Amino acid sequence: MNAAKKIRLVEEEELKRAGEFLYKISNILSNMAYNRYQVLQANKEIERAAQMKSDFLANMSHEIRTPMNAVIGMAQMALREELSPNARTYINQIISSGKTLLTIINDVLDFSKIESGKMDIEEAEYEPMSVINDVSNMIMTRVMDKDVELILDIAPDLPRKLYGDSNRIKQIMINIANNAVKFTKKGQVVLKVGFECIEEEEILLLISVSDTGIGIKKEDMERLFESFQQVDSKRNRNIEGTGLGLAICKKLLELMNGKIWVESEYGKGSTFSVCIPQKVLDTRPSVIIRDNEMILATGLIKNVFVKQQMEKDMKKLRIHYQALDTEEYLDKAAGAQFLFVEKALYTEKVRHFIEIHPDLDAVMLIDFSDSVRSDYGNLIVIKKPLYVLNLAGIFNHEDISVNADISESAFDFTAPEAQILIVDDNPVNLTVTEGLLKPLEMKIDTAAGGEEAVEMISKKKYDLIFMDHMMPELDGVETTHIIRRFHKAYDSVPIIALTANAVDGVKEMFLNEGMNDFVAKPIEMSRILAKLQKWLPQEKIYKVRNKMAQEETTKMKMEGLNTGRALQFLGSEKLYWSVLKDYYHMIDKKADLIKTLEEKEEWKRYTIEVHALKSISKQIGAEELSKLAAEMEQAGNRGDAGVIHRRTDDMLAFYRSYREILRPYFPEEKESAGEKKMDAEVLRTFFAEMRNAMDELDMDSMDELVKKMKAYRYEGIQEEYFKELRQAAEEFEVDVCEKILEKWEQEIDGILD
Repeated sequence: MNAAKKIRLVEEEELKRAGEFLYKISNILSNMAYNRYQVLQANKEIERAAQMKSDFLANMSHEIRTPMNAVIGMAQMALREELSPNARTYINQIISSGKTLLTIINDVLDFSKIESGKMDIEEAEYEPMSVINDVSNMIMTRVMDKDVELILDIAPDLPRKLYGDSNRIKQIMINIANNAVKFTKKGQVVLKVGFECIEEEEILLLISVSDTGIGIKKEDMERLFESFQQVDSKRNRNIEGTGLGLAICKKLLELMNGKIWVESEYGKGSTFSVCIPQKVLDTRPSVIIRDNEMILATGLIKNVFVKQQMEKDMKKLRIHYQALDTEEYLDKAAGAQFLFVEKALYTEKVRHFIEIHPDLDAVMLIDFSDSVRSDYGNLIVIKKPLYVLNLAGIFNHEDISVNADISESAFDFTAPEAQILIVDDNPVNLTVTEGLLKPLEMKIDTAAGGEEAVEMISKKKYDLIFMDHMMPELDGVETTHIIRRFHKAYDSVPIIALTANAVDGVKEMFLNEGMNDFVAKPIEMSRILAKLQKWLPQEKIYKVRNKMAQEETTKMKMEGLNTGRALQFLGSEKLYWSVLKDYYHMIDKKADLIKTLEEKEEWKRYTIEVHALKSISKQIGAEELSKLAAEMEQAGNRGDAGVIHRRTDDMLAFYRSYREILRPYFPEEKESAGEKKMDAEVLRTFFAEMRNAMDELDMDSMDELVKKMKAYRYEGIQEEYFKELRQAAEEFEVDVCEKILEKWEQEIDGILD
């Protein structure tokens, strides 16, 4: 009873308040539980949305890349055919447009990887000059149709080898440079690469791209690096792009601890600058010139941007250099060792000056899109852009030649004994892949699906299999599993996946499933060639310069021609045959001239002619004759009449022997008089066209005109004029051609009318 008295009775009001309090706590806990449930559900939705986006991007990539593989691949195959200039232009535009679409796809995929944290930085050893060269070649294809000059301003002391993600650095450089080209209609785009030392084994790589384009408004600068942004979109609505390029650059640089910034003046141009820390593996400078203090060079350059950069590069390389304003100042080049001439200023006067100064190393600078002709004579021909690396090659007397066409230079090996199987359910893809590999002369079989492939490998041993990923019934992965599991002979045979799903993680997936490598569609020839060289049995790969080097040169080498060396020097099979034909047709005339000069003891002209023989013989691979001509040139320079009289006949006999060696390759053209009589009006038309070709120093057009004129019948003195004109045109004697035309013009009224 006493204990009960001690217990306080709780009043009803207090109980009511306690109940309300517990109810509130219950509600709070219930809301917290519900909110947690909502958060979990939202996270699941986010994950599901992210997965859906990833799946969508993978499917989009596949669906677009598969037809683009057919479009680009067949266009590349079409370029190997004989085409009119217009058709070739159209097909190149198709390839360019296809690659633009692929760039857009890659931008979207890259941004998705970065956004989801799946973008990896893969560091490895690389040579920065190689990266710069690759970027330069890619950008040159964009500027060659515009009134824009690409200038490379590269530090020659850039370390030779660095450690970093060269592919991502290349991607950043291309993105920024492409933007500069897109927004620049006239002027220049300057790619500058230098560095600052951080520590003994680390540098800050400095990259900038400046242009003379439209510039950027101040109010647009802040959103420049945001996703899906294109500034001044109204003004630039005709310029392609996703607006992702700079955003991707910024994100990639953040992953590499780098930075990007921009300076711009609206209406005048912009400069985008990048800095990236890189480890140094080889501190030696990328560009070294031997005896640079002793080199004197001159330049006849028309383009103001090229001229300015040339002077700048020469100063960096410590070369004594003098720029010539016009050809009237050519005499100043007489004491120099090198003369650089831009093609636009390569006149008859310049050609003659080079001819009479045999000790002068002359370098012609041509546009990236220009083809190389055989009539340039004893010139080193370099394609723009000219920069410290190829300048050093020239000054160091390395073998420098222009780039051959991709169709010729890409195939530097064949594998005629290699057995290849291509598996793809799409017949267009089979045609494209087989066609692209045709120049390699491999034995190629095709299978239209996984089941057919399994059946074929059970009957024949292949050296390598290209396997499409996405196929009905048995896909590429399932087919690989069957091949690896049930056909022990194929345990070590490389299987390379062909896939349009170029998304993150695909390579690892293929490797885990038993494949050896993969190639993304559309197939890039450079990539597939690299894979073949990596995975084919080395004993089945035969290194050649090109097809001609394999088919024709073995026999010719036995006859004293090192055609492999000649092709390395000239860079093009087509050019080689053109030079060889000219050489063959000039043998008797040149030999007679040299003999006459020897008999008359005209040593200055004799020396010039044997110098020319030395150079052209080296170009075609007649190395022993070239050496002999070089010895006679030295004798001419010394005025050593005894040596010249004793040895000229031996040299000329050797020279004339090449006429018999080359005769089977150049059957004599039968002379056939045209059926139609030439009249004055047609003749004047030919004269005008011939003068245009002469003004442009266009030997191909001159040859074509001579062939057209040959279809007519000539009478009396005009027959002699035509023979003289044809001979002068074949020798590319422009001034002689002009004199013949003048004489002929004076006669036509009296002879033809």
